[in-house]
Amino acid sequence: MKHLIIGAGPSGIVAAEHIRKFDPSATITIIGDEPEAPYSRMAIPYHLIGNIEEEGTHLRHKPGHFESLKIKLLNARVEKINSANKSVQLSTGETESYDKLLIASGSRPVSPPIPGIGQPGVHSCWTLEDARAIAALAKPGAKVIQIGAGFIACIILEALARRDVELTVVEMEDRMVPRMMDSVAGNMIKDWCVHKKIDVFTNGQVSEIKKVEDDHSFKVSVKTPNGITELDADLVITATGVRPCVDFLSDSGLTIDDGIIVNKNMQTNIADIYAAGDVAQGKDFCTGEYAVQAIQPTAAEHGLIAAQNMVGFKSAECGGTLI
Repeated sequence: MKHLIIGAGPSGIVAAEHIRKFDPSATITIIGDEPEAPYSRMAIPYHLIGNIEEEGTHLRHKPGHFESLKIKLLNARVEKINSANKSVQLSTGETESYDKLLIASGSRPVSPPIPGIGQPGVHSCWTLEDARAIAALAKPGAKVIQIGAGFIACIILEALARRDVELTVVEMEDRMVPRMMDSVAGNMIKDWCVHKKIDVFTNGQVSEIKKVEDDHSFKVSVKTPNGITELDADLVITATGVRPCVDFLSDSGLTIDDGIIVNKNMQTNIADIYAAGDVAQGKDFCTGEYAVQAIQPTAAEHGLIAAQNMVGFKSAECGGTLI
């Protein structure tokens, strides 16, 4: 049995390891589109703080771990899935066939439609490559503007603050962490930031990012109810949410809403194709609605459930996307 896994994050790695546990003779290949050892994005802020080295973000640390399990790691980008002949087209021009396919392609940062957002020096904080660029610019005393103050953004915020930068945070809503906190709790977080000498603009919106001529810095225009404030910045970080990586799945025949619709077995509408992690949209046991839950513990649990079903344990079910 040939198992192919798209995505080298927590969900894909957990799935591969459990497939090997359940089926010692299976052929297992993981396709990842970053030239890195499999790592946890959630560990990146701790790397920026300096608590761990780059290797500390890696999901597995034992030398030869994947080789010992006979799990092949392939660095490429999947461009298309052909479910009719059970194959995927790679950016290298090659194809990979499968008997069972797991899509664990994760999510990617949302880039807000701000003039100047695509310039060098404006970064998300999503990959190890991003972390290297941020670490090079976020030196003590550097002026840093972060766009967004959601849950993950606040973890990034804390990492930046510990680097002793001059930090300003801009959030469109009237409070920090608006999707998870009410006004009292959200403003308590804001008060903590102000106490730490972090400037916070709630009800604010970055309207333009302009590069300063003959310099590596920026002029950032922030629109608030009180008018427009222009701020200097050496580094601008966007942390305005993520979106499931489903762009390559057009014409695949898969049912896609925000993410790939899956049942309790992590199975899609196409036989022998499963989805797990940030890209999977399953039923939320709290609301009964289909939702994407982009958090690492859920991704890892999805990987286990998908693996069990891929090898034939049909009784393995997800109780909802909030596991």
